[in-house]
Amino acid sequence: MLKPTPIASNRVHRGRVIEVSTERLRYANGREDELDFVRHPGAAAVVAVDGAGRVCLVRQYRHGVADFLWEIPAGKLDAGEAPQLCAVRELGEETGVAAKSWTPLGLFIPAPGIFNELIHLFLARDLQVGTPTPDGDEELELQWMPLSQAAGMVLRGDWSDGKTALGLLRAQYHLQL
Repeated sequence: MLKPTPIASNRVHRGRVIEVSTERLRYANGREDELDFVRHPGAAAVVAVDGAGRVCLVRQYRHGVADFLWEIPAGKLDAGEAPQLCAVRELGEETGVAAKSWTPLGLFIPAPGIFNELIHLFLARDLQVGTPTPDGDEELELQWMPLSQAAGMVLRGDWSDGKTALGLLRAQYHLQL
C-alpha cells in the first residue's frame, strides 16, 4: 500500500491550542477525497507510582464529556518542548510530585483518523511529594490508590479516559516484568 498524497489544505480555524483544516488527498488508485483534520502540538502523561505501589491520580472536569474524570497527570507540550520535560513539568504543577526515575511507556494516539495528537506516556518512580501549583484554569482533586486498583477501574469499565487506561496498564505490565 502507498500513502495518499496531500494535494490541498484549507485552514478553517486556528485556536489557542488546535488548528482545524480540510485536507484533500489523492490515493494510489487516483481517487481524491477530503477530510477534516485537527493539528495538536502533542502532550505528555505520567503514571507516578510511589514506593507503596500507589499511583497518583487527578480528578477534573472535562467539558467534552460534560463530566469529571479520574486521570493520570498530563498536559500539552509547549513549542519545542521535549516530551519528558513536559511530563516533569505537568506532574509537578498538577500534583506537586517530583520523580528521580523516569521510564518511557510509548505513545498513545487518541484519534488518528482526524487528529495528529501524540501523547507520550511515562512511568515516574522514586517520588518526592510537594505542593501542587496548577494552572489558573485547573481545578483538580488528587488521590493516591494502589496501581492494581486503578487498573481494575479501567478493566471493569469504570474509567474510560484513553491515556489513563493505556498508561496504567502499561505501567502495571512494566512493573510486573
